[in-house]
Amino acid sequence: MAQVDLQCGPFRVVSLMSAEAVEELGLEPGSLASAVVKATTVIVEAPRETR
Repeated sequence: MAQVDLQCGPFRVVSLMSAEAVEELGLEPGSLASAVVKATTVIVEAPRETR
């Protein structure tokens, strides 16, 4: 498991997800990502690389 903290303006959004998901998204400190919040669920997305 991994804890992902997102700085969203003055707010902090925290998501707990599998370490495998963090690797697949290529998340690391300073990465750009967005969050979709639905009730108590937080879905984290990373922008896809353009080729």
